[in-house]
Amino acid sequence: MRRLALFACLALVGCGRSEGVPDEQLGGLVIAPKTKAAPIDVTRAAKDPRELGRALSLPYGDVITALGPHTYAITTSTVVEEGGKKVNELSDQTKIDLGDNAAFSAVYTNSADYGREAISIGGQLYLRPRYQRWHGRAPEMPDEPAQIRDSFFVPLAATWELFAPGAELSDLGTAQVAGRSGKKIAVKLSPNGAKPAAETVSQRKWREKRSIESLSGEIVIDADKGVPLSVKLAGTIGFSRDGRHFTMKVSLEASATAFGKVAIAAPPADQVVATPERLREVDDRDFLLQGIAPPLRRNPDGTAVTPQPKMAGPGSVTPQPKEAGSNSGK
Repeated sequence: MRRLALFACLALVGCGRSEGVPDEQLGGLVIAPKTKAAPIDVTRAAKDPRELGRALSLPYGDVITALGPHTYAITTSTVVEEGGKKVNELSDQTKIDLGDNAAFSAVYTNSADYGREAISIGGQLYLRPRYQRWHGRAPEMPDEPAQIRDSFFVPLAATWELFAPGAELSDLGTAQVAGRSGKKIAVKLSPNGAKPAAETVSQRKWREKRSIESLSGEIVIDADKGVPLSVKLAGTIGFSRDGRHFTMKVSLEASATAFGKVAIAAPPADQVVATPERLREVDDRDFLLQGIAPPLRRNPDGTAVTPQPKMAGPGSVTPQPKEAGSNSGK
């Protein structure tokens, strides 16, 4: 019912207008209002796991804004055992290089012989799974390149989230990472760990009863901005699933290895295959809802793309835009 009510509100707003109402003028109905997060308190982060967690959970775009162009390397290892016998193991490596004008190159590989790569340069995206050819296309949304880039950085936040309830911190003073000054923080197992947070997704419910059995590490956050410069964490988690008890040994090492722009290049043309634009339903939606709701598809500069009908082939029916305020049931 709420979704129907929301659609009715949007339709009423569009009645009698020749153009849709911009999302930003709909009072948070379409775009959630953005709240500016408080800067990271570096001194507090050296003692409070919650504040350190905020620093490690920053979107990678915020890290880039704080540090400028750089190279970031991340490695993780996960070993799951049952009764002292190894039942699963995975290690992976990630490298992100940043260049001019938001260009980037990122690569992920793991011990299961899987991987992916992404390059963004000159308004084009190049994506490929490991051992395959590159797929080249324009971004479908203005922020798609940033979303893809930031997805390579998530292991920092994910690993800290796993261990955070059992963490105790101590301030180790200053440290240098690739020539940049930071605050060094020791991480160890707390004798009075917090209760893990409730999980809303059923597949993660096992985390609510996990026990943090060991934890150690050192983290350096930027002395001025509070963003992570280097992270070393290692620990053991105990958990049960389906009546069986497991231990999971997790380690992560991540660091900004160099500061400055890296020359980013597109893949050789003979290694690239064209990728047709996807999300045809978006174009159809924008065309049908002219005058009722603002278009979803955007140009690289953020302005709306003028809706156009998409022909499916000979004999297909061209969708007709709805009149604002019309009754589709008649």
